[in-house]
Amino acid sequence: MNKLQHKLFFLACISLFLIISAASCSKTDKNKVFQQKLGSVDAAIEEGREQKALNTLQALRKKAETPLHYLSIAKRELQLHAPVQAVQSIQAGLKKHPADAMLNAAMVSILLQENKLNDAASAADSLADTVYAGLGAEALIQADTVNGTHQTPIALWKYGYRLTGEHTFLENAAVLLAYKGDIAAAAALRSSISKEEALHNPYFWSCLAYDIGSFKPVLDDLVYTLAYADMAGLPENNPKAFEYARRHIMLAADASAGLGELEQARGYWQAYIDRYPDLSNDVFYNLAMTAPTQQEKAEILIECMTQDPGYYPAVAQYVRSYAAIRAANTQKDTLTEYLQNKDFFSLEMEKALFVSSAFTLSAEEVLDHAIAMNKEDLRFLLENFRYRYLLPKNYTQGNGEMWKLLEDHQHNPLINAYARWYFAVSNDFNACFSIEKTENKAENAFYNGIRSAVQGYSTASLKHFADAAQDTRYAGAAALNQAYIYDARNEPDKAVTCFNRAAVLFSDKKLKSKILYETAKIYVKRNGISDAITMLNRALELDSENHRAGVLKQKLTVDGSINRSTPSPAVTVPGSKS
Repeated sequence: MNKLQHKLFFLACISLFLIISAASCSKTDKNKVFQQKLGSVDAAIEEGREQKALNTLQALRKKAETPLHYLSIAKRELQLHAPVQAVQSIQAGLKKHPADAMLNAAMVSILLQENKLNDAASAADSLADTVYAGLGAEALIQADTVNGTHQTPIALWKYGYRLTGEHTFLENAAVLLAYKGDIAAAAALRSSISKEEALHNPYFWSCLAYDIGSFKPVLDDLVYTLAYADMAGLPENNPKAFEYARRHIMLAADASAGLGELEQARGYWQAYIDRYPDLSNDVFYNLAMTAPTQQEKAEILIECMTQDPGYYPAVAQYVRSYAAIRAANTQKDTLTEYLQNKDFFSLEMEKALFVSSAFTLSAEEVLDHAIAMNKEDLRFLLENFRYRYLLPKNYTQGNGEMWKLLEDHQHNPLINAYARWYFAVSNDFNACFSIEKTENKAENAFYNGIRSAVQGYSTASLKHFADAAQDTRYAGAAALNQAYIYDARNEPDKAVTCFNRAAVLFSDKKLKSKILYETAKIYVKRNGISDAITMLNRALELDSENHRAGVLKQKLTVDGSINRSTPSPAVTVPGSKS
């Protein structure tokens, strides 16, 4: 509400006063005296005797009886640029008429006009459920904006929208609901906007829809977000519209993936690249990771690395895919070797050669270039170490290279964390435990658990792993280690519980399969053969190449063990459908 609106508010109140007083002023002598005094004040104002008028108005408060009397005094005091005196007049009126809507509204109006936002917000509650609720909403909203608070009731935001038709009021109500955790209610506010009316901020409402799993509105509204950006022309003309359009395309791709429409998602990612070629690293990577063939994956990763040699995910993925393809090509069976020696090629051989040819850059080239271009990013050094020493399990040479990394980057938390993990994987526990601790309490607890287990202190080890599990990054590994400890201590029930927990926490199917195999072995020991078979079946569903699970299942079946099972505790197979 601007200053003109505040003046109109008082004029409206006084007009109402004149109508009422015309009918009633003749009834009492007090009203006549009051009106005469007001007349003398108006005359003094016209003659320029402002101080005389202010003194008279201050004395006139004692003769005021109705809310309109106080309003007429305050109006003239504001006219004479005496807002403090006007507030005092309204306060005097509120002492007699505390519930009067016009007096309360006048108080809020004056405080807003004088930029006393916190005081105006404190007085705004009195305007709820009155015709002046909009004025109360303005006071609370302005105070929230300045203070960065969220005190304005949602009902007032909605009232502001109904009063003005401005979508910002409704959007703010939605933000407040989302801030309180009620995203569904926030998204539902969109229905307050007529379908015939264009959304002012379609990306905002799409974000809320996406968060509640409603993906179709995200796709439907994209065209409007793009239209606003196109209307702006150049990004500098409307940076916000440009940024919202960029984000909305990405959101539409994620929504498509949520609907199971992977090709549609890839279409949106490609559209993003066409529209924003200079901001496309993440999108190139998404396209690569969802590519239907290894050849296309390699080509996109190369393009991504060409645009930005410092984009670590693309470099790491290319190197790891290259290593996997090379490893697959070196594992030839006798028939393949025979055919190749005779210049014959099977379909699988042709496919392998075709895929390999897509990796036109060697992993060594990619890593050397990435390290040279990104000397401050230690992730590339570790990726190089992983490729050259960890993957081929060249621990003898790798241990020396790791100590060089530690010496070159002393006290670096990333290098220290990787070194501890590497030495643990390579079973060099003395080296692992010699690495200085990090500031990550969960990580330290995890390695303390390993230390205690190696030293034979199982109870202490279990406690350390329980502490480590408080961090979700270590929860799965901690549960798996606890399961092995309980199994070694001949506590099968606890071991099964921890194995099940670990299987739920890990997403890798091969690892889940191995965990289920370990659990099945415990049930075999307890003669719970039927439950063991159930777990082995699930393990083989997850990884058909889990040969140990296949051998154990075959043994149990051939021996007829499945037909002589005894009751065992109820088993829940992680990942199975109930």
